[in-house]
Amino acid sequence: MGSVVSSENEDIKQNELLKKLAGTETISDNDPYWNKLFSFNFNIDQCSRTTQKEFVDNVNDFLQSLLYNTPTSSNFAILIQVFLRRCSELESSAKCENKIFLWQASNSLLIIRHICVFFAERLSSSEFVKIFESQARPSSANSITDDSPDAFLNEDGDSNQAEEFLTSLVDILYDLPVNEITLALHCEAIRVILALLSSQLYEDLVTEKSLFLKYLMRMKTKATNLVRVLLENYLYQTTTLPNQTRDSQSESLVISLASSMWSAFQKTVMIQPEDTDEAIDTNRYLPQSLGALSTSLLLNLVCYPSFDDKPNPYKEMLALFQNAQEVSSLANLEASFKLDFTALYNRLCETVNQNLPMLLLYMLLHNNGGFRNFVFSRINLENLVVPIIQVLNGGVMQPSFRSHSHQTYLALIVLLILSEDDFFCKIIHETKLKNVTWYQPERPISEISLGGLIVLVFVKTIHTNTVKTRDRYLHTNSLAALANMSSCFKHLSPLVCQKLIGLLETMTRRHGKLIQQMRENAEEQEVTDNIDELQESSGDSLHRDITALEEGIRTILEIINSCLCNNIRFNADLIYSILYKRQLFELYHNHPMFHDLLWNIYMVINHFTSKVDGCASSTSQPGGGPPSSPSVHTVLEAIKKAAIEWPTDRLKKFPDLKFKYIEDENTIDFFVPYVWRLVDQSAGIYFNLENVKIFNQNNT
Repeated sequence: MGSVVSSENEDIKQNELLKKLAGTETISDNDPYWNKLFSFNFNIDQCSRTTQKEFVDNVNDFLQSLLYNTPTSSNFAILIQVFLRRCSELESSAKCENKIFLWQASNSLLIIRHICVFFAERLSSSEFVKIFESQARPSSANSITDDSPDAFLNEDGDSNQAEEFLTSLVDILYDLPVNEITLALHCEAIRVILALLSSQLYEDLVTEKSLFLKYLMRMKTKATNLVRVLLENYLYQTTTLPNQTRDSQSESLVISLASSMWSAFQKTVMIQPEDTDEAIDTNRYLPQSLGALSTSLLLNLVCYPSFDDKPNPYKEMLALFQNAQEVSSLANLEASFKLDFTALYNRLCETVNQNLPMLLLYMLLHNNGGFRNFVFSRINLENLVVPIIQVLNGGVMQPSFRSHSHQTYLALIVLLILSEDDFFCKIIHETKLKNVTWYQPERPISEISLGGLIVLVFVKTIHTNTVKTRDRYLHTNSLAALANMSSCFKHLSPLVCQKLIGLLETMTRRHGKLIQQMRENAEEQEVTDNIDELQESSGDSLHRDITALEEGIRTILEIINSCLCNNIRFNADLIYSILYKRQLFELYHNHPMFHDLLWNIYMVINHFTSKVDGCASSTSQPGGGPPSSPSVHTVLEAIKKAAIEWPTDRLKKFPDLKFKYIEDENTIDFFVPYVWRLVDQSAGIYFNLENVKIFNQNNT
C-alpha cells in the first residue's frame, strides 16, 4: 500500500507527493491527495543516526520549498486542517479497530513533525504560529508579529489553528486509550508536541518566547489529566517499541502497515552521552517506549518554576497528586489526582539509574511532600538508594566528569534531600547489604550497612573532588549530606572509618601544600616587587582553594564530633581509627578555625589511649619479658568495653548539623538545557545540533 522509502537510496528526492505539498498550487482539504500522502511508507532504518540524517538531508529541498511557498499556497495550514478534521474520528476508529485510519493519522503526524522541526529552527515564534493559518481562514494573524498568545486569536475571539492543533495533540494523549493499534499515534503525538516546543533550542538563553509553550501553560484545565496520563505512561507503557525495517513491497498489506506504523518510532539522538552504560555506540539509538517519551514531555513542562510570572500549572499538579492506595475520611480538595505510589516507587527503583527517571525522582521528592513521606516509610529503601549511589560513584570516577555532571549532581541532591529525614538516617544503618561488587571490583565487600556504603561513596566523592575535580558545588553538598547523617552513624565498618579518617588526612596534606605554595608565591613577589594580573588571579584562586579546604576540614571534624557525641558506644572502629591516626589531629590543635572541635576528640583520644595502654601492659611475655603488642581484636574489645562505660555527658555538645537543600532561583538555566539534552538523546527527534544554541548555556 503506497510507496516505500528505503534508507539506502534517494528515491525520496523524486517523490511526487512531497513535491506537490511543497509546491505553489493550493491543495484542497477534500483532495484525495491527502489519503495518498498519509498512506506513504516512511520505511527507514530506525537504529542508525547516520541513516536518519541522510533522510532529513534528502527531504531538505522539499522543506525549503514548503517554507517558501506555504505563505501563499497555505498547504501546511491545510495539512493541519485535514488532521484536525480526522481527529474527531480517532476515538470511534480505535473502538472499531480501524487500523488503517489510525495508521494514516500516525503517518500524518510523522510528516507534520519533520516539518515542524524544520520550521522551528528557522522561524521566530510568531512566524511559526502564523504559518499554521490558511490564507482562506478569516484571521488577523497574517499581519501580526506580537509574541503574546492572544495576538493570534481570530476575529471571533476563538483560538488560532496552531493552538487548536496543539490542544488536539494533548486531547489524544488522555482521551484515546493506549493499546497496540494506538501506541504509534500516542508516541508521535508526543514527538510533535516536543517539535513544536523545539524553537527553544535555538535561543542563546532560556526564555519564555515560545508561543506553543505559552499555549500549554494556559491549558490549566487540561494540566491535571495531562500530568496524570504522562505519569501513568511512565509506570505502565514500558514495552520497547519494535525496531525493524521490512521490504514491504514483497509482503502482505498487514505486514506493510505494521512496518510503516512502527518505523517512525525508534529514532534517538545521542550527543555527549551522560550514561556510558547506555551509550555503547554513539551511532546507534537507545530503545524507545511510550513511557520514556511521556517522561521527556512531562519534564519539559515541569522544569519551569513559573511562567509569565504565574505558577506553572503542570508543576502544581505534580506537587499535589496523592496516593491512590491511601484511604482517608477527609477529602483533600487540593489533590490534583491519585496515583499508585507503590507502583511509582517500584518503577523508580527499576529505572532511577537512567537520566530521565533520576530527574523525575528529584522533581517528585522536591515538590511532592506526600510522595517524599511515602519514600521514607519504605522498608526496602535500598532498592532506590543503591542505584542512586552507584550513579554518584560512577559519575565521579569517570575520566571526564563534565560529561556526566548533570546526572551526578542530581544523584547528589536526591541523597541530600533524603539525608534531611531523621528516620532515613537511622534506618540506613540497620539495613545490611551483601556482596557489593561495584564499589571496588578488585575487592568486593562481603557485607556492609547501607549507611556505611553511602558514607563510603560520599567520602570517595569528596576525596576525588579534592585531588582532581575541585568542583565547589560537589564539595559543599557532599559534605552537607554527610553532616546530616553523622549523628546517626552506627557500627561503621573498619573500611568506612579508615576512608573517613583518610579523607581528613588527604585534605590536610593538600592544605599544607597550598599554604606552602602561597608562601613561596609571596616570597617571589617580594623579590620581584611586581605583581602582574596573572599572578594576582592565581593568588585569588589559591586563596579560594585554601578556604574551601579549611571549610571541608572543619566539616569533617564536626562530623566526627557529631558521631562521637551521639553514638560513641556504637562506633568502636571509628575510635580505633582516630587512635591509629592521633598524630593527624595534633596539626589542628593551634589552628583558630579548628581548636574548638579538638576538645572532644582529645578527650576521646586520651581516655581510650589509657584503656588500650592498660590492655597492653596486662599482656606479658612468657618468662617475664616485656609486654607484647595487643592484637587488633584485643584493642577493639577494650575500646568496646570502655565505650559502654563512657559517661554520655563528658563531651561538649555542639549544635546539630542540619543542612537543607534549597533550590536555586536560577535552576531554570540548569534544567531547561539539560531536559532538552535528554529529549535530543531519547525522544527520537532529529535536530541539527550544529545550530543548537541552548546547550552552550552555562556549559550545560
